[in-house]
Amino acid sequence: MPLGRAYIHGVALDRLKQILVPTDFSDASGTPLRAAIELAQALGAAIEVFHVDVDLSDDSLLAESIIPVQAVFESQRAETAQHLRRVTDQVRQAGVPCTASAELGRSADAIVEHARRSGTGLIVLGKHVGRSRRPALFGHVVEKVIGRAPCPVLVVPLPPE
Repeated sequence: MPLGRAYIHGVALDRLKQILVPTDFSDASGTPLRAAIELAQALGAAIEVFHVDVDLSDDSLLAESIIPVQAVFESQRAETAQHLRRVTDQVRQAGVPCTASAELGRSADAIVEHARRSGTGLIVLGKHVGRSRRPALFGHVVEKVIGRAPCPVLVVPLPPE
């Protein structure tokens, strides 16, 4: 007798076609990426790797400082593009279709809005558990995304720091 459909928070897994994997390019971000790759392989889904860069033009103190903001911005974008190519290649080598994108903004807001615009079926995030105090993508951002995401969110525990 065939099994019934499997669901995650009301989403039929056999209809899940797009998995969003936000990354900050840290070593720890490889853990949720590997989980997403395994899930995508099992479901025949594609992955979109997503990165949020800090919008340097938003900080009035930085904009008025002696730091050449435009040069820093261009360097940041070039570094992001290089990291995204590396991660995208890794996913494709595993046989999973993969795209990548980056935006400027605040992490949680950008992740939620991008998931909404792109029709993402699942967001896969990593989070340190226990005594970790690491902010960035692996802390309060996860809670904000979970609370506002337009789709299910899979939180993958990260190894201890």
